[in-house]
Amino acid sequence: MLVAAAAERNKDPILHVLRQYLDPAQRGVRVLEVASGSGQHAAHFARAFPLAEWQPSDVDQRCLDRNPEWGLRDTALLEDLGKASGLLLERMVDMPANNKCLIFRKN
Repeated sequence: MLVAAAAERNKDPILHVLRQYLDPAQRGVRVLEVASGSGQHAAHFARAFPLAEWQPSDVDQRCLDRNPEWGLRDTALLEDLGKASGLLLERMVDMPANNKCLIFRKN
């Protein structure tokens, strides 16, 4: 399994945010993780929410955050893309490794 240091730093703070939105006993929950890199977040979260369906968007060495210029920096663009797909940005939470956790909800 690939391991990214930033993913390790962020996995528990993100899990804290997810616990505010997901019930571990609820069935039928589907979660898409965008820019999932190594896939270690989805693996970590799946243990906490075993009934949810986790969809990592990529697990590929070429997708890991090695250049500071990489990544999605424009959250307004993400909000527009979400709206175009029927998703509303509900909340944005700062994470420890200079990242953000964006919570979108389907319309």
